[in-house]
Amino acid sequence: AGRTAQAFTKNGTINLRNAKFRDDTTTLDELRIAHSEDDQKNKFSPTLAYLHHLIKANEILGAILLTQHNLQFYQDLMRGIRSAIENNSFAKFKNDFILAYKGE
Repeated sequence: AGRTAQAFTKNGTINLRNAKFRDDTTTLDELRIAHSEDDQKNKFSPTLAYLHHLIKANEILGAILLTQHNLQFYQDLMRGIRSAIENNSFAKFKNDFILAYKGE
């Protein structure tokens, strides 16, 4: 998905080819599902505007950064799922995730 300008976020998938991201200073980290301790070590979080620029300029770095982001998104999601299962709250986690992902 990263190579096609798709980024997974807690509020659904976004397409960074869209012009609405041209001046968006939101970072990908702000759009992820959760922040792990490892995130604190990684200080670089590109803005949506920068990623939009990379995608529109056909720079490979855009696809690389989006792929890394999407992998981290799924790692965070799985971490949340495992935690919810351990706490016997998976049904609530699932419902909350689906509502947020669909934007409801």
